[in-house]
Amino acid sequence: MKGKNTFTKSEIYDLRNLIKLRVKADRNQQKSIRNKMRNIGFYGKDDFDIIDLQPSDFENLITSGQIKIIGEDLSNDFNSEVKPIQSKNNNSDLSKTPGKEVDINKFIEFKPLSDNEDDIPNKAGNYIVCLNNNSKLPDIGIRCETSKINNLEVIYTGIASKSLRTRDYKQHFNGNNAGRSTLRKSIGSMFKYKQVPRDKDPNTGKTKFSDDDEEKLSKWMKENLTLFFFKNDNSASNENTLIDKFNPPLNLDKNKNLVNQTFRKELSRLRNIK
Repeated sequence: MKGKNTFTKSEIYDLRNLIKLRVKADRNQQKSIRNKMRNIGFYGKDDFDIIDLQPSDFENLITSGQIKIIGEDLSNDFNSEVKPIQSKNNNSDLSKTPGKEVDINKFIEFKPLSDNEDDIPNKAGNYIVCLNNNSKLPDIGIRCETSKINNLEVIYTGIASKSLRTRDYKQHFNGNNAGRSTLRKSIGSMFKYKQVPRDKDPNTGKTKFSDDDEEKLSKWMKENLTLFFFKNDNSASNENTLIDKFNPPLNLDKNKNLVNQTFRKELSRLRNIK
């Protein structure tokens, strides 16, 4: 065997994404994607005698046992559906287990439309933002792939270096804050809201949306998004792990995943329209 037939669940996740990309790619792009798959250890033709690999071929290799997965399997649509702990009194700390995969069960669900903001701790930590069931991001003409937790599509993850309550709820979900919230600026740009100067001095280059648009944006976010938060002191490292695991389409910084690359480029373009 030229490569290997045993892969971690994160490697399987990456291979599935690469195979999907390969099907739609031109010849030059296919070569680059094939090399990435080989770097993971997968040689379709040499090890499994498969030419013109399709997603169904890869799934058949898994179901037939020719490919083995170390750890928990992933569903075919890349969803990692783990029900987060609902208790508001979870004091677990990921920083006590450095280097390990982030345990999604330690995240607590928060509904901006109905829950009390005081339920969010005034402490540092990580958060994940998801679309509610039957909610969709504004259409920008390019489809994005999403992963899931608790059957909700993950669209963004971030960190609060000081206060989850201030960063997660007050800056993201409330008021005149697109100039201080990457998430708000991205969603507002997808709605094609016009950017205006954030500060009295327009030469700072900082922007937000008009008061009316900021109000509409807050309303939409509260009605269509769910927040998951986790208080901990290892947020920077955990953020990298969460971006790698879920590939949230609205995470532009630190996200180098080939999947959603075209979507992210278009979103960046929209964000830069003044």
